[in-house]
Amino acid sequence: MERIIKEKYKTITSDFSSETGDSIIDYYTEAGPDYEYWSKNFNMHFGFADQTWDCLSRETMLQRMNEHILETLVLQKGNKVIDMGCGIGATVRFGSKHYPSVKFTGFTITPWQIKKAEELIKAAKLTDVEVKYGDYNKLPIKSVSVDAVYGLESICHAEETSKKGPLKEAYRILKKGGRFTMVDGFIKKPEQELSTLTYKMYRTVCENWALPSFPNINDVSSELKELGFKGVSIREISWKIAPSAVHAPFVSLFFLAKKLINGEKLKKQNWNNLKACFTIFFLGLCRKSIGYYEITAKKD
Repeated sequence: MERIIKEKYKTITSDFSSETGDSIIDYYTEAGPDYEYWSKNFNMHFGFADQTWDCLSRETMLQRMNEHILETLVLQKGNKVIDMGCGIGATVRFGSKHYPSVKFTGFTITPWQIKKAEELIKAAKLTDVEVKYGDYNKLPIKSVSVDAVYGLESICHAEETSKKGPLKEAYRILKKGGRFTMVDGFIKKPEQELSTLTYKMYRTVCENWALPSFPNINDVSSELKELGFKGVSIREISWKIAPSAVHAPFVSLFFLAKKLINGEKLKKQNWNNLKACFTIFFLGLCRKSIGYYEITAKKD
């Protein structure tokens, strides 16, 4: 299945897929199934604690994040929406349920995720939603053809701290008046200005989560404006994310312990995920250097 999909779409993938992409495919192919322990709906991101008691339910916070990012897009009937790096399509599936008149398409470079997403879409009997193979640096989509584009903890996998590749592609495919949202963890200063300890933790997270780098909030903002996006709005939402982030190391640890007790062999990416989850917990305390942001913009 994976070989067939790769062959079918190899002409539309860019250098990102063959270089950085290989490590991403390896990570999500091996560790991807583990995310069911994190979320029954395979949400592969942190949650958004919007209301007081949200912190008591991880799944509620995860679904709140899906709800939140789609609300920023101000969707209308008949809109076409693209998810750049959709994982197993949790957000597009959520969108299809709550915006039945909107067409959702998610793209991923991991074949296993496509197969799993198709199973979940079919089981939920959803329409106007699909998950396809494609590199968000070079999507198989016509220019000026979609109404909204977003990246939820996915654009961080792109090269350079400006994440120019997918941002440029988002601008290309958006119609005039189209909206773009990026939600992710960011560094607030150049990598070389991070303290020694912060830098070591930062690189540990990057290496174990198959990230070339975190996006830099200033570089991304400048890149969006240079591309022609208007009304670029930056909002730090670190404290909204913190409650779900606290869950990550403990969920990962309990999951691995359960596998060991059951006599299952642990894969390299299982251990990598555990290291990253524990490290990101402490890295998140370095507030002068690291933050979780929501960026919105519009193509005029």
